[in-house]
Amino acid sequence: MPGPSTIVRRLRKFTLAVLLLLVGLVIVGVLYQQIGQALDRRAVAAPGRLVATQGPTMHLHCTGEGGPTVILEAGAFGFAQVWAWVQPRLAEHSRVCSYDRAGLGWSDEAEAHDGLAVARRLRALLAAAGEPGPYVLIGHSLGGAFVRAFVAEYPADVVAVGLVEPTHPDQLERLPPEARKAHARVADVLPIVAALSHVGIIRLTNPLGRLHAGLPDGDYRAACMFTSTARHLRTSHAEFAAWDATMAAARANTSLGERPLIVVSAAEPMTGMTGEVFALNRQMHAELAGLSARGRHVTIAGANHMSLITEPAHAEQLAELLRETIAAAREPPGPVQR
Repeated sequence: MPGPSTIVRRLRKFTLAVLLLLVGLVIVGVLYQQIGQALDRRAVAAPGRLVATQGPTMHLHCTGEGGPTVILEAGAFGFAQVWAWVQPRLAEHSRVCSYDRAGLGWSDEAEAHDGLAVARRLRALLAAAGEPGPYVLIGHSLGGAFVRAFVAEYPADVVAVGLVEPTHPDQLERLPPEARKAHARVADVLPIVAALSHVGIIRLTNPLGRLHAGLPDGDYRAACMFTSTARHLRTSHAEFAAWDATMAAARANTSLGERPLIVVSAAEPMTGMTGEVFALNRQMHAELAGLSARGRHVTIAGANHMSLITEPAHAEQLAELLRETIAAAREPPGPVQR
């Protein structure tokens, strides 16, 4: 039987071997992340242009001609290219702009990420880019709350609104406790996810990027690239952390008057969503349609929360509904109340 000193030496060697292995794995992970990002950056280009504002330089992608100008606001973790199927269809008859919020996608970082800050930066971006209003604002998911914050801050600039599977400002208070806990878990884990991205774990597992599967190849690759980078993930966490302020900004928009409004819901729940939560979401979507005397609530059969923008067939149906709303916006709007 080996003596105590021999056991100690063996334990030290074992511990050193484990530490060296861990260090080696970290180095390999960092190299995997850096090489992967470099290859992505060479293969994927920003579709729009970078616009300098008094704040951050931001990425704006505008196509098509014809007023009113349509502004596409992505949801959580989103960026301009999530609209890759929808934007070309809308641009057949209208000027359409998608963009990356500060700190997401190709845009530079900023400090505040609440709804009011997002609205003011978007207004500044459009002014700096020479994209005058009036605007039709279309928001997906959390983007719906950002859209309403913009309407509350700049009501005279908005002639119609489209809300696609929108976040309701009161949903955390109205959904069951397990849904609120799930939301809190996402917010709590994002800083950890951002840290893990440095060693390639998020790139390897791709939990957020694959939500965008179905987009054109280059745009899907951009999704995988952005959602595996620390900056994009840190900004996404900042947007979740600003949830209460964003929802307060959205609630400030109490009515759309007689402006055309369409609220589009999915017919199928996302994986893991309970029937109760799905039904409550649909109910809240119907309520949002009541913001306007010209509001409509439409469901797209077979679609889920993400496939509305990632699957070509669903995106085509969505685009047709949005085109109808844009056409209605060319009629004189009624007053908007704050």
